Amino acid sequence: MKILDIFRPDTKQNSQTETNSASNSCLVTPSLGISPAKLRGKLRDYLKKRRPAFRLIYGLRALREGMRGLILRKRGSGDHLKSSVSLLLGGERVLGRPMNVTIEPTNACNLGCPICETGAKVLGRPTGHMSLNNFQIIMDKIAPHTNTLMFYFMGEPFLNKDAYDMIRYAKSKGIPFITTCTNGDFANGEKVVKSGIDEVSFQIGGMTQETHQIYRINSNLARVIGNLKETIRWKNEQHSKIRIASGFILMKHNEHEVELFLKTMKDLGVDSAVVIDPCVRTHEEGLQYLPTDENHWYYDPQAFKTGVLKPRFLPPNECPWIYYSLSIHVNGSVVPCCRDPLGKHIMGNLLTESLDEIWNGVKYREFRKQLHSDQGQINICRLCSSYSPSPIQ
Repeated sequence: MKILDIFRPDTKQNSQTETNSASNSCLVTPSLGISPAKLRGKLRDYLKKRRPAFRLIYGLRALREGMRGLILRKRGSGDHLKSSVSLLLGGERVLGRPMNVTIEPTNACNLGCPICETGAKVLGRPTGHMSLNNFQIIMDKIAPHTNTLMFYFMGEPFLNKDAYDMIRYAKSKGIPFITTCTNGDFANGEKVVKSGIDEVSFQIGGMTQETHQIYRINSNLARVIGNLKETIRWKNEQHSKIRIASGFILMKHNEHEVELFLKTMKDLGVDSAVVIDPCVRTHEEGLQYLPTDENHWYYDPQAFKTGVLKPRFLPPNECPWIYYSLSIHVNGSVVPCCRDPLGKHIMGNLLTESLDEIWNGVKYREFRKQLHSDQGQINICRLCSSYSPSPIQ
């Protein structure tokens, strides 16, 4: 195993879509008697306690990714490389511009998922839909640097009547990879495929209506599966290159249905079926929802037994992700990442300010400075193990 492979691009990109592939869990390295995934995990844990090594390894891996993107002439690769230099230096200013952007077409949702801030009605922001005009204003500012656009945040994206036109506009600006995550209740298969989006992920909470609705409150599983089937049908009919994924939100009440999920999705013909390890916000939520298999926990099992909820891995005042990515709320406000759905750390607003004014503005620089000196005091970092540098699509 190459040392840089320890920090190869992770599949997880958002607190709502963090995934582990069940198909990789049985791979074992005979000479070591340990799976490659577990070995990488142990090495990451070791290095996360040693800040200089942590930054060096992540930075070198990021430089390699940026060079790969340049060779392939991928948009955002130059920004990725510049940001990687800033990562290695630990700077408060970032030389590159964010090439991975999350945008919130709406923060409204038809479901009442109890862990989600929107579903639990604790988001604390006005509910609204981004207008097509405002979306276009933002795209015009960020698109020249954007390699990956995550078209979702704290709402069901297809509740916005302009969602498909928004995707088409973003593609017209040359953004290489656009992905979205949907609960599936309102996804129109024909419009999804014809929008030109590169990837869509349907996420479900169970393989029966009874288990599905325990977490996916107000959702109709038959309708979700029907919309998934229609999207697959339109993909095949249009000979589209869209990648259709499905995610199973693993929890205590549905863990017995994993094999059925994987078999069903294979039979349907999805491109990828993944088991999603759940996020919780409190110890009480963990008692109710975390699966019995602790391998699917992001949280420290020993601490959990004492009533404390904390990540398995605590980064040493480092988070590579903030050098490559930002998140945009429905009203245009910019926050550091998807861990700030409440808008506790607003860096600026792209409807009234330029990207450069925000990205290296006073608020962003002060945030990076605090992260590098006392990350444990930043509330949005409390349950996060940090994210790897963004991969180039």
